[in-house]
Amino acid sequence: MNLGYIFLAIVLILTIVLRLLELLIAKKNRNLRIQNPQTHETKERYFVFFVLLHSMFLISVPLEVILFKRDFSNYGGMIFGGIYLFCLILRFHVLKILNTSWNTKIITDTSPDSIVTKGVYRFIRHPNYLVVILEILSISLIHNAYLTFIFFSVGNAILLAFRIPLEESKLFQNHKYQEHFADKKRFLPGIF
Repeated sequence: MNLGYIFLAIVLILTIVLRLLELLIAKKNRNLRIQNPQTHETKERYFVFFVLLHSMFLISVPLEVILFKRDFSNYGGMIFGGIYLFCLILRFHVLKILNTSWNTKIITDTSPDSIVTKGVYRFIRHPNYLVVILEILSISLIHNAYLTFIFFSVGNAILLAFRIPLEESKLFQNHKYQEHFADKKRFLPGIF
């Protein structure tokens, strides 16, 4: 087994372990938050498609690499490995900043003090979605899985096109969210 496959295996295993931990954190946070009468959970009929997308993505990368004999590029591996490392740092930052507010579901709170405006949230509205976008990019392209990158990027964009407007329609009902985030972009400060 070459070094590229080992690197990809480490990235995939680490990602799977982190995703499972995130699901546990999300469940714990949800159980804490729904006890608050000012908290509301929005049901999403398409949430199962997020679960499928993330699960199938982690299966698709190694399948494409093996079936299509994708080569590991040292330069590409370093660049996309660096992006993946950035994703890890940003994800931990978001988890720490949001604390019990972090979740995989749309759970909103009407109290003004529930809105987080520090850290990366000073600049953008949805850093967690940015992490997912960059993870799809970096994990796919660490080992040149271009088809996986294209397919799952499009799938993720379609799902986010439904989810973000729904989530923001709930969040913008909070006046403090309106005040802080009305002029903030979703993913990149001042751009997008």
